[in-house]
Amino acid sequence: MKEAQSGPLQTPIRTTSHSHYLLIGVAGILLWELTLSISGVGLAKTLLQGLSSQWPAQTTTVTSSSEFDWSTLSSHEDLQYVPCFEGLQCARLSLPLDWWNGTTSKNISLAVTRLPAKVPVTDQRYGGPVLVNPGGPGGSGVYIVKERGHQLQDLVDYTESPNQTLGNSQAKYFDVLGFDPRGIGASEPNMKCFQGLSTSQTWALRTMSEGVINSSDASLGRLWSMAHAVGASCTANLEDHDIKMYGSTASAARDMLDLVEKHGKWRDLEARKQLRQGSCRAPVPEDFPAQLQHLQYKPGEEKILYWGFSYGSFLGSTFAAMFPSRIKRLALDAVVDAPDYLKQLWTDNLIDTEKVVQSFFETCAAAGPDKCSFTSKGTKPADLKAKLDGLLAKLWHNPLPVTGETPEVVSYSDIKNLMFASLYTPIDSFPYMANLLSDIERGNGTAFAELLRPYHSVSCPSSSTDEIRKVSEPLYNEARLSSVYATPSIACGDGDPQTNMTLQAFDEYWQQLQSLSPSIGAIWSEVRLTCSAWAIRPLYRFTGPYEANTSSPILWIGNTADPVTPLRSAMKMSKGFLGSVVLAQDSPGHSSLAAFSKCTTTFIRQYFQTGSIPPPGTVCQPDELPFGDLSAVGEMDAEVESQVRAHREIRQALQEDGFGFMRKHLHSRTPNVI
Repeated sequence: MKEAQSGPLQTPIRTTSHSHYLLIGVAGILLWELTLSISGVGLAKTLLQGLSSQWPAQTTTVTSSSEFDWSTLSSHEDLQYVPCFEGLQCARLSLPLDWWNGTTSKNISLAVTRLPAKVPVTDQRYGGPVLVNPGGPGGSGVYIVKERGHQLQDLVDYTESPNQTLGNSQAKYFDVLGFDPRGIGASEPNMKCFQGLSTSQTWALRTMSEGVINSSDASLGRLWSMAHAVGASCTANLEDHDIKMYGSTASAARDMLDLVEKHGKWRDLEARKQLRQGSCRAPVPEDFPAQLQHLQYKPGEEKILYWGFSYGSFLGSTFAAMFPSRIKRLALDAVVDAPDYLKQLWTDNLIDTEKVVQSFFETCAAAGPDKCSFTSKGTKPADLKAKLDGLLAKLWHNPLPVTGETPEVVSYSDIKNLMFASLYTPIDSFPYMANLLSDIERGNGTAFAELLRPYHSVSCPSSSTDEIRKVSEPLYNEARLSSVYATPSIACGDGDPQTNMTLQAFDEYWQQLQSLSPSIGAIWSEVRLTCSAWAIRPLYRFTGPYEANTSSPILWIGNTADPVTPLRSAMKMSKGFLGSVVLAQDSPGHSSLAAFSKCTTTFIRQYFQTGSIPPPGTVCQPDELPFGDLSAVGEMDAEVESQVRAHREIRQALQEDGFGFMRKHLHSRTPNVI
């Protein structure tokens, strides 16, 4: 096995999440995503809505359809796009299964989705492709671009439309390129352990019934045994040259490099085609005109533009450490501490977790009972904490029975999972969590039961093979569900082996995490529990150093109160990359998308447009807080209002895809609460 090495803005506007935004997603999507394999605890998803327009300047014809059958698309060594979904282009890129060791000649098929730029590639305002990764590991870039590519594009594009910037070559408009990393989603082959979806669902229900680690005197022993049963079964069922042995982040970073190269080749050919179509003269000569030299493909020199969230920051920093001369723009948001991640101890993640929990008590108390139903007039944050602690203690001994057409109980574990989910997106989640907690306090579990019900049932397979390649609204179910083992394969494989851990040692470990974060420490410990039972090792992993003098500076972004990727991680990672800078956002939640800040979005746009970075020490203030009035958004100017809504819509899509560091493993039992 080889081992390679600002300024403050106006007063923040409080916003809230109203009930008509709180729609339950497709039953079971996140239920199966990772808890079904291991010992995960979970959460799920809800929807917000929105759309964006695109200037029709591309020469490539696209169709409008919400469905696309990936099985009809052949894999090629170059990017050969076909129309897909609504105004997008899709391709399958054939890449080596083994980049380094030469153990096999087999290939993978990387699924790629492109939202075309608002200008053609021959326009001097064409900025190239911005690759996006939503996190995980296990997140689908294809899905994010399909659902919210326009909103992501609006955050990096020049503020004015192309029709308003004619002749301004400094205004840049980008493609947005999403891909499903190897082993994930529509990419093939998938990382699998169970033979069918129904088996996966049944196992998930068994896992859920055990609760979180500290939910009973017996839960730890049972979850330990279940994790080891799954881990041993996955190892025993390995196929020849199984993708789980070739799925490390290092391999994914190498895939990204080839994707950037292949886009450069595609750009060259597309530009020549467009120039021929726009001229009556002979075909374009080998060399481009002087003003279009930048479009010519330069093998071995193409550079990446990338925006990675959460685990996507680790993928991005790995790319930067492995290929430092190939960076044009690298924005890494909600930063993972790479050396700590590789150690697999999972302790430094929880440094700021309780800050987010405390922000719930503080903002709820400040908002008052009219906006936060869990409080009352004159209640202090400490009173709310005591009330929640009492509620949890009561449910630990006596779960709340809920009568109805389908009986249900609301347990200690359900509330813990609800809290964990809410910490990722406080703007959207805190108001809803407050309503649910208020109901439970009064002995009414009806609303919570409705939230749980889709995740406490099993759906029949769509076909005898459990395989459906058609991607349709709202999620492409089987294609994504078949890769639920991507998270342990990647995360456990990236890090040092943990299989020598004993049950006694783990018992001491989870209690250590619980002392760091009483709110979620027990839940977070289940990541290492999974890895203690995961014996499958990658043939290649990158272990650093995470240091480099990159060809362009990296922009690191972090919140002052992030539940699992503390700002300290961004500060630490920045020290290893010469010229990079950390942009801090003074808000709770996971990634800068957790709360809109005009200051933050301005710096991010500026970075993609010009490459310039914020001054060191810049801290941006948020422009929205929980427990406010959504109508307050109407007081903003049109540009800011559009950006606020774009943020919310991107958050919604990320939530549906299990957004959040390690969330695809931990969150699949209780629906998301945006």
